[in-house]
Amino acid sequence: MMQKLLPFLFFFCIVLTGKGVAEESWGNALFKTKRHDFGRVALGADAEFRFELTNIYAQEIKLSSVRSSCGCTAAKLSTSLLKPGESGAVIAHLNTSGQHLREKSAVLTVQLETVINGARRIDTVQLFVTGFIRPDVVLTPGSVEFGAVSEGTAAVRTLQLEYAGRSGWALMKVERTQPFIHAKAEEIRREQGNVTYKITATLRENAPVGYVKDTLRFTTNELQQGRTEPVEILLPIQGVVTASMHAKPSPMSLGVLTPGETAVKSIVIRSDTPFRVTNVAATDKRFRFSFSEQESTVQLVSAIFSAEQTAPEQPQDVVDVIRISTNDPRQNSMTVRAFVRVMATW
Repeated sequence: MMQKLLPFLFFFCIVLTGKGVAEESWGNALFKTKRHDFGRVALGADAEFRFELTNIYAQEIKLSSVRSSCGCTAAKLSTSLLKPGESGAVIAHLNTSGQHLREKSAVLTVQLETVINGARRIDTVQLFVTGFIRPDVVLTPGSVEFGAVSEGTAAVRTLQLEYAGRSGWALMKVERTQPFIHAKAEEIRREQGNVTYKITATLRENAPVGYVKDTLRFTTNELQQGRTEPVEILLPIQGVVTASMHAKPSPMSLGVLTPGETAVKSIVIRSDTPFRVTNVAATDKRFRFSFSEQESTVQLVSAIFSAEQTAPEQPQDVVDVIRISTNDPRQNSMTVRAFVRVMATW
């Protein structure tokens, strides 16, 4: 339990000691990364990056605003409020329409707010973006957008890359990071210094559930000025693989309880085929669960948390993982994070 409370205790220490949040940035700890280089991208490429963040604290966090230092990069927030355990993103979009060319950089400033003991606390986090926009390479469309793809289903997208410049310019190979993405480039036209390629990208059936993000790296026969490495052109890939079964709400908050009080919350589980819940468990023994043993495409699990009669010395934040087992071979288990606060009595 102490390990689960450490992020919250750390946050309280920042606020309640004499240092204050002005000297200790609590917002930086929310972000997985604060820098991104788009590399060399083609004209018209839909270059987008998500700076992901997760609320690791016990209080709600408001994402007040985000602003960019350069018109070459637009920024927006995926959400305006993060409850404990919830995740969101600051979405950076590089403008490759032709208004901005060559090397570009921007600083995105994000303002965050929360309330501790009735006091409003504000922090700012800076995110850094760089990129190089090539005027002689055009992609149509500007990215590989798989959209929403059902789990276990393949998806194929095609696009066109056009180069106008020196004679003999060519793509040598295509690389990607994720093993469940396949890509190939086929030359379909060449006239003097103009060449056109057909690009085919495939999201394979074994892609895992969740947000798909990768980058196709096209290695050319062009050398970087003053260097021996060949020039690469980057093409972003994105999409979402949706689960055959999903649970809501996830994460789940059972609210604030006083000693001896009980809270009940329902978890709704949906699937595209009938299934049965076989077991539900949590580490904390104060949790109890009830569910039907009949097969259905929709199942309801009641999560019951009973606070002990004896009050804790300090407010207690309970963070646990509810594990739900099913008879569906495609997804025989899933987890839901649960949060409860038990108040102390003074």
